[in-house]
Amino acid sequence: METEPVFLHIRVVMGIILGLSITTLLKGLAQIIEHPQRRGCSALHLCWVVWTLVSLVTFWWWEFRLVEVHRWTFETYLFVITYSATWFLLCALLFPEDLREYGSYGNYLMQRRRWIFGVIAILTLLDLVDTAIKGGSRWRLLGEAYPLHTVLMLIVAALGWHLRSTRAQLGLAAATLAYQLGYFAAEYFTIGSE
Repeated sequence: METEPVFLHIRVVMGIILGLSITTLLKGLAQIIEHPQRRGCSALHLCWVVWTLVSLVTFWWWEFRLVEVHRWTFETYLFVITYSATWFLLCALLFPEDLREYGSYGNYLMQRRRWIFGVIAILTLLDLVDTAIKGGSRWRLLGEAYPLHTVLMLIVAALGWHLRSTRAQLGLAAATLAYQLGYFAAEYFTIGSE
């Protein structure tokens, strides 16, 4: 099978899933803007929503590197679709259909934090496989910052899983968002210009 038509097909399916992910986040944000009191606006929740949006947009951008995959197999296709679907799962978890039993997004996040941070840990590990699929040139392009980023995100996921204080969770969320913005800015100013 030729690589280009296969990648085009995979890119379309992946685009649908990631488009739904971004739609979920933007729709959720719009509902908070429309009814901030009813939805229980929370700085903690908003930090993780913005982190997810930034991470998702950059993930989608870097998936263009899949064009470098020379031989697609069903297993590789299944992995890429599963990885994309895991992003959708995180977005759906951040904006549940019904908040009545939680009262606010902040309370919901605290009560469902193990699911949310478990998914973030899984996404971090899936990224290692995704990078490996793209080949050795991708590892070299990312440099030494990438393994450090992976370790830091796994630590963040572990802390998020265990921290019971809303204040500590907010500090973790704000620090992680600031770090993620800095990490991607550095990545775009160096890797993106090559």
